Amino acid sequence: MATATQTLRKPGARTRAAHSDNVFVEIWNRRGDYMYVLPALIVMGVVIIYPLVKVLWLSFHYTSPYGGAEKFVGLDNYKEAVQDEHFPIVIKNTIIWTAASTLLALFLGLAAAILLSRPIRFRGFFRSVLFIPYVIGQVTAAFVWKWIFHADFGVISGLLVQMGIINKPIKFIDSTSLVLPSLIAVNVWKEFPFAMIMLLAGLQAIPEQLYNAAKIDGAGRWRRFTDVTVPQLMPVITVASILLIIANVNAFTIVWVLTGGGPAYRSQIFITHVYSQAFVGSPHFELASALGVMIFFALMIFAIFYVRLLTREGRSNRVIKDEGEGGLVAVGSAPGNIR
Repeated sequence: MATATQTLRKPGARTRAAHSDNVFVEIWNRRGDYMYVLPALIVMGVVIIYPLVKVLWLSFHYTSPYGGAEKFVGLDNYKEAVQDEHFPIVIKNTIIWTAASTLLALFLGLAAAILLSRPIRFRGFFRSVLFIPYVIGQVTAAFVWKWIFHADFGVISGLLVQMGIINKPIKFIDSTSLVLPSLIAVNVWKEFPFAMIMLLAGLQAIPEQLYNAAKIDGAGRWRRFTDVTVPQLMPVITVASILLIIANVNAFTIVWVLTGGGPAYRSQIFITHVYSQAFVGSPHFELASALGVMIFFALMIFAIFYVRLLTREGRSNRVIKDEGEGGLVAVGSAPGNIR
């Protein structure tokens, strides 16, 4: 029996070895084809790989802003970056900024997608108008909102004063309590069209037979929304939310143009904190590099989770058809729900 087992395993081992050899042989045989993409690989190496390696190198060394030799300090830069008195508030602001921006953008995007999926008049016009914030440049949008939020000449405060709702202008971006909510509002205004387009595409892909079956079962509008629409949109919601989270963690322009991280660090998020460490005041490239490596590995872990989640969603999404009755029984991934 052992001999037979060994005999059965040997061809598999040879097949795997041969396959591994064939890959390199195939690459060598097609080396002429790979020469066409060599310039792109070189550009990627210069633009992406070299800065990544350089930042990783700087994070373990002390570098004087005035030049001189680099000194290896191990993990001291990471310890100093974490022990900074502003680090806790930066992490807190980043979490609030990311969570609030993502959830509100998804909520508004879903509401707009549901409205625009219905046969209303001028639907194409409304789709175009609601998508405008997303196509406006971030610097342009930030300067426009900076003028809107202006304490003395801002449109919002001016209208509220004229209407008698408030007695004096509101300092939206000059107040330590209002600055972060104001920035989140601008960011949501900028991002919700992206969620709207993705969710609108997901809504249009839901089979009408599912809603008809739910109506036959006596489900009302809310029940059809919770048992049909939401489960069918979960893959799209997952992708949109993860993309928004990555974008919000890396957000820089809106925060920096509007407030520069102030006042009193109340709007400073992780990316603007990295920039401040590197280029504002006395530069500390080693601390900025350590912070950059932290966020890089955090996002890399999140990206791995993202890929695995998408893979699991793709495997679990199934269309089960009752061939005996010729009817559609269930669509989706989660059992026990009407789909």
